[in-house]
Amino acid sequence: MPPVVGEHRRPHRASVRKSAAGGASSPSLERSGCQMGTSNDNTDSDLPKKLGGKAMPSSGSPTVRRRRAGRILRELRDESGRTAEDAAAALEVTSSTIYRMELGRVGIKPRDVQALVEVYGVEDADLVEELVRLARDGRKRGWWARYSDTISPPYATYIGLEQDAASLNLYDGLIINGLLQTREYAKATFSMVPEQSQRFMEERIDLRMERQQRLRGDLKIWNVIDEAAVRRVLGGPKVMIDQLQNLLELGSLPNVHLQVLPFEGGAYPGMLSSFTILGFGPLEGVVDAGYRHPDVVYIEGHNGDVYEEGEDVQPFHEIFGYLRSAALDPGRSLEFIEQQAQHLKSL
Repeated sequence: MPPVVGEHRRPHRASVRKSAAGGASSPSLERSGCQMGTSNDNTDSDLPKKLGGKAMPSSGSPTVRRRRAGRILRELRDESGRTAEDAAAALEVTSSTIYRMELGRVGIKPRDVQALVEVYGVEDADLVEELVRLARDGRKRGWWARYSDTISPPYATYIGLEQDAASLNLYDGLIINGLLQTREYAKATFSMVPEQSQRFMEERIDLRMERQQRLRGDLKIWNVIDEAAVRRVLGGPKVMIDQLQNLLELGSLPNVHLQVLPFEGGAYPGMLSSFTILGFGPLEGVVDAGYRHPDVVYIEGHNGDVYEEGEDVQPFHEIFGYLRSAALDPGRSLEFIEQQAQHLKSL
């Protein structure tokens, strides 16, 4: 049996607590509006490989471009034998700022890229051009920036990653995932959070609805839903019936797969924490180069939300595989959802 969520702890785990102006937000409800893809065990160098002598075009999301630029700069620094202190001295910043740049947590100015590649002895003009472009594009504002008053920086990072994800593997235990919610169901989830303003709630719901646009595109969704989330009536019977009908409609899309995890299965790994795995495809125009942003796992918790990367991601792939095998298949799951909708209609 795969490990249980919470058993694997690594020192480099980055835990972030969410907050938002205009009202408090429950961790579980925060994630009910956000979730995450397929396995991506890419261990190749992050340095761009040329295709026909051309530098690679940038990816779409500022978040992903910023993180990619940082990863490449970190690899260049390691290959040059330079320390973070050497890089910091060149930019007249602290070494912690260099680490934050390399992790993609802050944007990198194009002129700083030029200074760093000089320190690292990089002579490849195409590579430098690509890094400058990534740095410039990584400093742009995503469409979600207009909601900055009501979302925390960690949540904004998540949305940026979600926008470039090729696939999201989602496990939800108590509430239907935010990407699959109707507007009225979303209102019902936010109504459970005390002391929040009407403006905060409406903006968060607007954001949630806007994120759902990717469902009608090429984003691949595989969502394992606990039976409890299907049976729990939020907002009243009509709201729940409409929500279940929405699941049936979305579940018929070729890129969306839903599986219900029945009560009869008993306890299972991961049941205490909803989580999402973000999977990324090759960046546009660089299929042969094979660069993929590493998978990211987002886990919600009562004491803060956690992002996992690197070797910490694999246990979640194992857990998700177990959940899929224990759940009803997609066809039977849609039948189960339909039966629950009919039951509510009969009341």
